[in-house]
Amino acid sequence: MPVRRLRKRYLGLKVEGNLPGDGRELEELLLKAILSLFGQDGASRAGLRLVEYDASRGVGIVRCWHKHMGLVRAAIASITEHDGKPVAIHVVDASGTLRALRKRLPSRAR
Repeated sequence: MPVRRLRKRYLGLKVEGNLPGDGRELEELLLKAILSLFGQDGASRAGLRLVEYDASRGVGIVRCWHKHMGLVRAAIASITEHDGKPVAIHVVDASGTLRALRKRLPSRAR
């Protein structure tokens, strides 16, 4: 029986409040949220990767697998603070390709 491959999905993010200083901080924040909600199994299945992050505008793009996009969106919505200060991360848009997502984002992360 043929095995269907996992397809990638890209999520455009807008960070408001206490902005993470760099992409590494944002990726750790997202990973901690997934781990707290779904554990190591959920985190490994999600395939989460930070593609781009512009700290000056608070705009970023993350990649995940299409089957686990709901899991990643739930984890993003659960983030409420960073370093003891309030923060909100909104999913602005989702797409199957980076090119289409970059066209649709209001302020592109490049």
